[in-house]
Amino acid sequence: MRLQLQKRYKHFKRYREIANVLVKHGFGFLLNSLGLAEFSPPRRLAAEEKNAPVETKAVRLRMVLEELGPTFIKLGQLFSTRSDLFAPVFIKELEKLQDQVPPASFADIKELLELELGQTLSQIFNYFNPMPLAAASIGQVHEAQLVNGRRVAVKVQRPNIRAKMEVDMEIMYDLAGLAERHTTWGEIYKFTEMVEEFEHILHEELDFILEARHAETLAHNFAGERHVVIPAVYWDYTTKKVLTLEFLEGIKLTESHKLVAAGHDPAVMARQLVEAVLKQILMDGFFHADPHPGNLLALPAGRLAFLDFGMMGYLEKELRNKVIKLVFGLINKDSTEILRAIMSFGVLPAQINMYQLRRDIEQLREKYYQVPLGQVSAAESLGDIMNLAYRYRIKVPIELNMVIKALIITEGIATRLDPQISIVQVIEPLGQKLLRHRFSPESIRKFFWDNINDYHILFTRLPGQLSQIIELFTRGEIKVKTENPDLGRALLKLNTMVNRLVYSIIVGAMVISSSWLIRERITFWGVPLAEIGFVFAGVLGFWLLVMIIRSKFY
Repeated sequence: MRLQLQKRYKHFKRYREIANVLVKHGFGFLLNSLGLAEFSPPRRLAAEEKNAPVETKAVRLRMVLEELGPTFIKLGQLFSTRSDLFAPVFIKELEKLQDQVPPASFADIKELLELELGQTLSQIFNYFNPMPLAAASIGQVHEAQLVNGRRVAVKVQRPNIRAKMEVDMEIMYDLAGLAERHTTWGEIYKFTEMVEEFEHILHEELDFILEARHAETLAHNFAGERHVVIPAVYWDYTTKKVLTLEFLEGIKLTESHKLVAAGHDPAVMARQLVEAVLKQILMDGFFHADPHPGNLLALPAGRLAFLDFGMMGYLEKELRNKVIKLVFGLINKDSTEILRAIMSFGVLPAQINMYQLRRDIEQLREKYYQVPLGQVSAAESLGDIMNLAYRYRIKVPIELNMVIKALIITEGIATRLDPQISIVQVIEPLGQKLLRHRFSPESIRKFFWDNINDYHILFTRLPGQLSQIIELFTRGEIKVKTENPDLGRALLKLNTMVNRLVYSIIVGAMVISSSWLIRERITFWGVPLAEIGFVFAGVLGFWLLVMIIRSKFY
């Protein structure tokens, strides 16, 4: 606590700025709730509260974040993806937050570039445009030409931006802790966890080497797709604060007239965009989390380019499978599958009315049941699902929110290009492809190899564990008291089941061992042991099947 007080007065000026902005936009009451009223004079506090703007709370919150600067704008942009935590009116307003700020002076940019790259600008570039193509809170992008003649886009981090953001992060942690301790909101929302998530994302965006790796990973994933282009990274001119990429010149996807004039088919571009984003999410599990129009270009020959890789999403295998199940639930209009997916995603609150939740999901299914697949809006249906999560206080992983945000943005751009396109309809054949891939021999073989160590542990420990159980039972340390007259028959059936289980384990072990022998190409007197193992496993498996059929208990 003492340390926190020291930090407050160390950053007194910044706390005072935040307090004044809150008061200005009618949120002065928060200072009293959080115990920070000392940072704003009482008279001014009362006056500002009295003259508070008449805009809605959502609008005023956006204005507060915009005025507080880059770190808080970034925080608001993150919150705009959390439709499981904030009401739709707040999400809609936070989506308007713009990350456009006046550019840093060229003198400061030049000094940072030369310090980072270790050479003068003239030694590195034949040409460097002092006016940036774009300027955001963390960095700005300049067009340039390397001494070897290659045209590049150079992203330069704003001088001292990291230090400024670290101060704001310390203040955010303090505010989050105060909100959790002193407000009713703190009983619902885990503000400190939100700030931790935000800090992780912010640190990634401040590391341009990581962004360069993101670009190369995405390029690798699209190596076989000639219609998707990712700019190449120039590593000799890339550091944590400078990113140099291949310069791509094209047409923004929102400029439909220019697309047609350049010979592009908007409908084709729309489908390519949807397919590219779906591939990233469902097939690769690594996706561009901010595919807004400024980060997409149409290139000659009908190619599509992705730009800016600071905000990327990653779905580990288990989470990706959950996303796929949710997608299948939407395609099949299966409310049970949708419910399972939602429950598997989120952390359910202690008090939740499962009957009411099931009923609401069933109503959601009825809403879309009679609608042709081609007319189902991914944005609307996913939005409805996230509204349910918000209503029932189901907290879902931030990665899922990023997926939904990316799909909603993608659908918005695609429908402007082609009003007839449906993401759900495009997903359907991709879903069939995913099913074929999941149950392909290669996937099954990979599954066994990935888990062979676990199976080995299971097979080696099972006999010992069964032996311990039998020994404890023999010594009388495990007692079963029953007067069931059918106990003898039940024990006989149990014994048969255990025998078959052991038999099945042996067959499985032989199959796995034979698979390993194939890989190692081990032979005995010139005879491949793998084939012998597979033959024995096949015979034993067939005999086990015959015994099960004869028993009439299948």
